[in-house]
This record gives sequence, structure tokens and C-alpha cells, in this order.
Amino acid sequence: MIVLRVCYKSGLRFDEGYYVAKHLPLSKSVCGPYGLKRIEMVKFGPAPDGAMPDYQVMFSAYFASMEDFSRLIQSPRLAELQADIPKYHDGMPDMMVGEVMELAGK
Repeated sequence: MIVLRVCYKSGLRFDEGYYVAKHLPLSKSVCGPYGLKRIEMVKFGPAPDGAMPDYQVMFSAYFASMEDFSRLIQSPRLAELQADIPKYHDGMPDMMVGEVMELAGK
């Protein structure tokens, strides 16, 4: 399984209402035909010592295979997602793609 992580930096505007109501459904619509298995959103708060994390929100999208994810990257609809970012976030998020590794004994 492949995971795309999109990390939104702390200290910049992030409109959670718009993100949940508009951007996440758009993400499902765009990614769905490309082996999307599930999505999740994680909101980060201060660390136990009170320090603010580098990111305020992390979005994860899980895909069946790298082939599926590669087809998404070539989709013309990906531009819709990128064009939507300024509507809820002041900046460009950091993005990472990786393979989910199964752990023995979990």
C-alpha cells in the first residue's frame, strides 16, 4: 500500500471548515478512481513541553499500489486539487509519498 502525506505548516492560515466541507470531498472525487483506499486527517497540538509542532494538520491518502498513485499524478484533475489550496491555506504544503510497511507482531 502507498501513502501520500500532505503536511500543512503551523503559523499559516488553515481554514478547517473549508478544508473538511469542500477540499476533502474534492480529494475523494479526484483520487477515488485511482485506487484510493481511505483518507485521514490528523490535527496536531502543542507537544508535552508546550512547543508548537512544525505542522498543524497532516492529510493522508492511501492507495492500493504505486501504479495507481502514478496514474493519479498524471491525471489532469490533479490541478483542481492544487488550485484549491489557496482557498484554505496560506502556503504550499509539504508532500511525501511512501510505502506502508507491515510490522510483524502488531
